[in-house]
Amino acid sequence: MDQATITLEASKLAVGLAKDLSVQLLTLSSALIALTVVLVKDVKKTHNGFELLLVVLVLLAYIVSIACGIYSIMKLIGALAPVGGTAVLGVDAARTAAGSQIATFVVATVLFSLYGIIAVVAFWWRGDQAVPATATPATVEPLTPAPGAPPVGMSAGTALPEEGSSTAPTL
Repeated sequence: MDQATITLEASKLAVGLAKDLSVQLLTLSSALIALTVVLVKDVKKTHNGFELLLVVLVLLAYIVSIACGIYSIMKLIGALAPVGGTAVLGVDAARTAAGSQIATFVVATVLFSLYGIIAVVAFWWRGDQAVPATATPATVEPLTPAPGAPPVGMSAGTALPEEGSSTAPTL
């Protein structure tokens, strides 16, 4: 193999790996946004000002990471299939966007880890105190009426049938 072929194959591999890394970070960012929402909604239900700010920063950092990832892929495509001019097979065009995606992903993940630690510690700290009774046991009426109370289904003014009578009272 000559040097030009080796350089071409290395460039193809670099472009493929850069695209794969960008797609993986896009997927992870999307999944961690969903996990952040679950933590906020279901695990740590109340937040102070710092925790709320931390959640907003986590979400914004992941959204910026996703935007940089999409831009990085667009830059790779633009370098490989330009509108005018010759195609350049390389990752130099997307280097800044890919670096921004990686940096914002790392920042968002550090912030998410900090929030996750706070949420889990708060969840464990609460213990059984945080689980409010959502339903109280229903009171069951006794099957036998209290002495002097009319039978079930009869009002106080309804006459009881006489002994031996087969007619039912009218309600």
